Amino acid sequence: MLRSFDRRLPGLLRGLTVSFSVLYILLFVLVAHRRLHYPFEIDRMESGMLTSVWRLRHGYPLYSAPSLEWAPFLYAPLFFYLSAACTRIAGIGYAALRLVSVLATLGSFGLIFALVWTETRRWAAALFAVGLFACLYPFVNAWYDVGRVDSLSLFFFLAALLATRRAHPALAAVVWLLAFLTKQTFLPFGIAVFLVEWRRPSRMLTGMITFGVLAAGAVFLLNRATHGWFSYFAFGTTGVIKWSFHTAVMFPFADVLSPLPIACALILAAALCTGVRWRERDGSYLAVVTVLVTAAMWYVRAHVGANLNAVIPLYAWLAILAGISVHRLLAAFPRDLTNTATPDLQRTAALTAGVWLLASLQLAAHLYRPAEIETGNLAARQKFLAALRATPGDVWVVDHSYDGILAGKPLHADMDALDAVLGRHYAPAMAQFQQVAGGGQLTAVVLDHGAADYQPEGIFTNPPFGQIYRLRVKAPGANSPGELDQPIDVLLPCTAGTEVAGSLLDTHTGYVDRSACPSK
Repeated sequence: MLRSFDRRLPGLLRGLTVSFSVLYILLFVLVAHRRLHYPFEIDRMESGMLTSVWRLRHGYPLYSAPSLEWAPFLYAPLFFYLSAACTRIAGIGYAALRLVSVLATLGSFGLIFALVWTETRRWAAALFAVGLFACLYPFVNAWYDVGRVDSLSLFFFLAALLATRRAHPALAAVVWLLAFLTKQTFLPFGIAVFLVEWRRPSRMLTGMITFGVLAAGAVFLLNRATHGWFSYFAFGTTGVIKWSFHTAVMFPFADVLSPLPIACALILAAALCTGVRWRERDGSYLAVVTVLVTAAMWYVRAHVGANLNAVIPLYAWLAILAGISVHRLLAAFPRDLTNTATPDLQRTAALTAGVWLLASLQLAAHLYRPAEIETGNLAARQKFLAALRATPGDVWVVDHSYDGILAGKPLHADMDALDAVLGRHYAPAMAQFQQVAGGGQLTAVVLDHGAADYQPEGIFTNPPFGQIYRLRVKAPGANSPGELDQPIDVLLPCTAGTEVAGSLLDTHTGYVDRSACPSK
């Protein structure tokens, strides 16, 4: 007979896998709660996101003609409107946006569990899938609770996958519409995903046509309400984003295999060894969604400026596939390991234990301490905000528009949104930028990184801007440790008074660069 320990080993390793999964879920809740009320950005673009919500709450349109005062991000509107609604409960602040993301992520955990459970009826495999996605929280730069569109769009994406698999195609099309209205990346999915029903043409066409009509109607109504600016930003400005050949080539290695080598091995083993019938509905569903998600996430990630948040839907899908793969591998083994001493059952026990061991090792590879997930240096940001308030005149905080609002300064666009407009050479915005820069109307301009690094190339270094704003000082708090995205440099006219330069100077370093200014 098998020794008692040999019989218990698969169960012990399964328990270890489940324990890791529960731990990662609890770690996320703990860290997200700690970061929820941090009063400044934990990601640079959160500032522009909150400015967008602030505009909605004050009756301004989300999409309008771009200018130096305002340029919307190239995202669909649903996240902003849900966040604006949340501010009526939580108040206007970053907590409202992060609360939407936290709730969406917890909902995504539930949907990942449901997607695996409905395929396997094996709760441990479903919980492993949730833990696998949750453990990637630090790897993706802690994006799950950031006040941006990604977590909400993932929730609707997973809900749409579940509806496509289990509900009427017309209902699935409605959920795909919600995913599209959160992030337009999912527009092609709403059509192509119904190819999973290729053996039942009526269901396939029902889903495709329903979504096509709904999406076209939504775009028409949004363009009508915004005088065409929705399509300009949601579809037009993306054309100026350049390709990154290196990222495109390294995508399968750096973004997929690097964080999930064992999970990918489990998926491959299940696909090769358990007889998946790709031509049947179950196999078609897995194959079509895998191809679509991988291709779409690769396409987005291969553009300059795309970060790991672009790959999060693929990570969620790989977690689902890994959970299903664990089930398929285990289902190939006999389950009763207690009443036999045959070599075959000994081998089966070893294989079962091996599957759970591999699952545990994949989860253990991403262990982290909650303290590793940073918020920011609160003292440094408060120091900068106080200096900004004390600075007379109009200051453009290029990457932190909401700081300008908090300091009582005139509203200015975030460069993360304006760069696409200027890169597309929208004439009125270009003319206004030239006029303001050339006229020296700005008291100061605050940058998060070197002036030469901003796009479009030369925007802060070439004339007329580069001719006037030549004096460079270190921003207050620029050298503070623990700050993620922080103001670094302040550009001033060489004629700036000492009261301006002094208020925006990091008194710790006292750094002032006058090399570009004419000598007196």
